[in-house]
Amino acid sequence: MFSWSDFLGKLSNNILGIVNITNDSFTGDGLLHKSEKIPEIYEAALKLDINFLDIGCVSTKPNFTPISTEDELNRLNTFMRYKNDNYYHSIDSFNPTVAHEALENNFSVVNDISGAKEEKMIETVKRHSSGLIVSHRNQNSLSIHEKINYKDIVKDVKRDLRLQVKNLLNRGVNKNQVAIDLGLGFAKTQEESATLFESIGEFVGEYPLVVGYSRKKFTNLLQASEDELLMHCQNHGVSLVRLHFID
Repeated sequence: MFSWSDFLGKLSNNILGIVNITNDSFTGDGLLHKSEKIPEIYEAALKLDINFLDIGCVSTKPNFTPISTEDELNRLNTFMRYKNDNYYHSIDSFNPTVAHEALENNFSVVNDISGAKEEKMIETVKRHSSGLIVSHRNQNSLSIHEKINYKDIVKDVKRDLRLQVKNLLNRGVNKNQVAIDLGLGFAKTQEESATLFESIGEFVGEYPLVVGYSRKKFTNLLQASEDELLMHCQNHGVSLVRLHFID
């Protein structure tokens, strides 16, 4: 059975490096048509002492164009040709079929930005006894980018995450498999994401906290350098910081 406490102890630092096998990443760093450069990613990760990589094969930027399961699997298989098993990997996907394929190929964690609401995804995580990063998603939100009118963004996100985790545990996911993500930049205004980032210490506790702020517009409101943003996370006990580390 996967355990976050054990897994985090195997990592060389608390950085989760972002790798996009796409052609339409919002940051322009997609490697779909530059797959020969994937080995260079591992070289860059080694220099930065990163040994945990988050592999995404579909763009989730606002107004993204959905792709078929077949296309997402083909992108994953493109990455698999170069996969280095000296590193740990998570699959950034809300497609249970893609998650299953990744876990079958020794990925350790599913990073589901849709909030792990789909029954098939929950069953996949249970069947493989994998780790799961569950991103915040309001129960009334019909999509990952649908804005919700929050009364108090910090209290409301806390409430939603408690309900999401409770649902997972009620469906048989072990609590040791679960980490939480605030979903910064998803279905929130820039001001709301900035407030959540400033308040991350309030979310550190029973479950490991993953924070992904890298290259998102709301960080402009914080008037902080990249080093200061990272230090803020590390000083407040964040378990993993999801970062772009390649140009």
